Amino acid sequence: MNPKPLVFVDLDDTLFQTHRKQQPTPLHKIATTDVSGQPLSYKNPKQQVFVNWLLETTEIIPVTARSVEGFKRVQIPFHHGAICSHGGTILNKDNQVDTEWLDLKIQINQSLKLVLHEVESVLHDFVKEADLSSLRTWTLAENDLEIYAVAKQNDPTTLVLDQLVQQIPKHILEHCYIHINGNNLAIIPNHISKQKAVEFFIEKYDPNHERVVLGWGDSLSDAGFLSCCDWFGMPKNSQLDKFLNLNLTQDHDTKGYLGHV
Repeated sequence: MNPKPLVFVDLDDTLFQTHRKQQPTPLHKIATTDVSGQPLSYKNPKQQVFVNWLLETTEIIPVTARSVEGFKRVQIPFHHGAICSHGGTILNKDNQVDTEWLDLKIQINQSLKLVLHEVESVLHDFVKEADLSSLRTWTLAENDLEIYAVAKQNDPTTLVLDQLVQQIPKHILEHCYIHINGNNLAIIPNHISKQKAVEFFIEKYDPNHERVVLGWGDSLSDAGFLSCCDWFGMPKNSQLDKFLNLNLTQDHDTKGYLGHV
């Protein structure tokens, strides 16, 4: 009997959304809670069917920007490991930290501590100078590893995250990449990525590459790990879907046809 497919799947905006993005109805089911235990994210009926299908027919590995603490507030029964914090932390099937991956990240991160500290200062100074009380910044750290810097704008009506990007010195951008999704901005060292973590996970837990590997994700930052999969998909109207459709349209308008000669 063939083993079940191995599925790497993003969480937020792929399997569920916060109540800010979709107003829950009696048909919605709670997917996550906030730090105080109050409902935060919900699965709509179609997402419920999709999640149940994955749980019954595959082995799911969540691949998420959520920290381990945030991942533990997801109310979906995952039993085969997880990739958290944009790839900074890998959990095994017992939800224990993969120390082999952690040691690799700590070794590389030693030379980048000053870079992350400078990023934190840049973010703090921007918030102070712009007098933006709705913008919070911090550095995500877990397991004695500083992973990436975050800026979150609580008031999404007038976003200024693109202005913040302009304040980041070029020498920092040589060591980091930036991801913006809605009111969240992350500045992530190049050695931390969902793609690198998925590649490591596959090599360690499926070294002979015998499993069928599937993937789903919604944002542009998911494209890297999706490229590791044999087949992949994205939610309708997601950031990745809109980007694909826009670029297909532009490519067609430029050449007059779809495809390559």
